[in-house]
Amino acid sequence: MAKKSEPAALLQHYKEFKTRCVEYFTRIGHPKEDLDQLWRAVHQAKLTLTDKKTGKEQLIAIDRAIEVLGEETFLSGISRCAFHASAYREDAKGKFSVYFDLHHWWK
Repeated sequence: MAKKSEPAALLQHYKEFKTRCVEYFTRIGHPKEDLDQLWRAVHQAKLTLTDKKTGKEQLIAIDRAIEVLGEETFLSGISRCAFHASAYREDAKGKFSVYFDLHHWWK
């Protein structure tokens, strides 16, 4: 049974994440006018994780991409793909890569 505080905690986590996204995108030079497109990209990018040792690929969710890459590397990938349709980022240890795909926006 879900606790009453769980939805509130999830909402708070979501709000904090959005705040960190806005702070990051602003810090790296995106104007205010870009923020809506960047936020849409956070939620609409197709994320593919590749195990570089085995070559195995799988679609992943945002939380897994952040777990693998770290939040700033994840957001740098979003920043690139939101305006160029795709991006590629590797984890710090070079074991995994994440491909960010927004080509469906331009079809």
